[in-house]
Amino acid sequence: MDLMNKYPRLTDLEAPAARRIPKFVFAYLDSGTGQDHAKDNNRAYLDGIELTPQFMRGRVNPDLSTQIFGVGYNAPFGVAPVGLSSLIWPGAESILGAAAKAHGFPYILSTVAGESIEMVAQSAGKMAWFQLYAPKDRAIMKDLLRRAKEHGYQNLVVTADVPAPSRREHMRIAGAPLGSRGNSSFTPRVIWQSMLRPEWAVRTLLNGGARFRNMEPYAKQHGAGQITKFIGEQLNGSLDWDYLAEIRKSWDGNMFLKGILHGQDAARAVNLGIDGIVVSNHGGRQLDAAPAPLAKLAAIRAAVGPDVPLVVDSGIRSGLDVVRALSAGADFVLLGRGFMYAVAALGKKGGHHAATILLEEVRDVMAQLGLKTIDEVKRLNR
Repeated sequence: MDLMNKYPRLTDLEAPAARRIPKFVFAYLDSGTGQDHAKDNNRAYLDGIELTPQFMRGRVNPDLSTQIFGVGYNAPFGVAPVGLSSLIWPGAESILGAAAKAHGFPYILSTVAGESIEMVAQSAGKMAWFQLYAPKDRAIMKDLLRRAKEHGYQNLVVTADVPAPSRREHMRIAGAPLGSRGNSSFTPRVIWQSMLRPEWAVRTLLNGGARFRNMEPYAKQHGAGQITKFIGEQLNGSLDWDYLAEIRKSWDGNMFLKGILHGQDAARAVNLGIDGIVVSNHGGRQLDAAPAPLAKLAAIRAAVGPDVPLVVDSGIRSGLDVVRALSAGADFVLLGRGFMYAVAALGKKGGHHAATILLEEVRDVMAQLGLKTIDEVKRLNR
């Protein structure tokens, strides 16, 4: 059966993803924090955005191309950074990087992804962006940026919204061994869950297990015996405004600050030299009382002015959601879970399949609304 007929929506891939990967891995991918109020609120806010069509415009052939900092992309969306991507499905970073390159939209590599800056540069090419969790050790920060720049990454996304590890209760219930608090013990329960998913288990073992290839060289230099403990010590709560200014001085490309929900933070970042803002509540995974990012877009736009790119993530699950977010004030949109469900369910075919769905959906929604360009979408509710 053709994949597009079997799985015509990204949400159709959640159940098959859950059947292919262990329970503790699916919990890591799917869970929010607390009682999942923030995660559910992201969805509810999006569902509340209505789009009013205007008709009698003849045949509409939508053009999805857009620009950020003068660089053209074939779609108004990209792949959000997801840590431990290769644990969710081995080689996920290269799969999604290749799909991004083929379809002409960005792929953002996480600091704590399984594959390295160097590996993803080969698969994603010029579509590769790098996401930085600011390490406590400034020398590590500068070396990560050096590696990214030397391998052609033009855009840096600095994540601000992880001041401390969050309590992700669904992960605890599932027995996830690789939480953000540095717990890395593989219990009999986790081993049993892995044995129930033999394809995932074998592929993960052949891929070297749960790897953090960007950070492994520094752990070795520091003589760290446990990589997850080293990462927990380095990447939690190090970022402040002075450190952000140091990162800005160390990076001569375009730079986004990710996780901003308050207009004052956005304005201060722009005054510090940050080029763009990613409005995000980390997919509802950090603070369960955090507002939906789209609810804060207007205030952040008022704070930073009309020329600063505002990118939105958290809860975006379809092409319709992409159009909703653009109509609500976003300049660009990122999706994380949707792409990862696709890779977990379909392996190497997942990145292309997710991209095809999203591109078709955005075109269809634009045609239904009588809109020919992404700029027209952005003017829809303004």
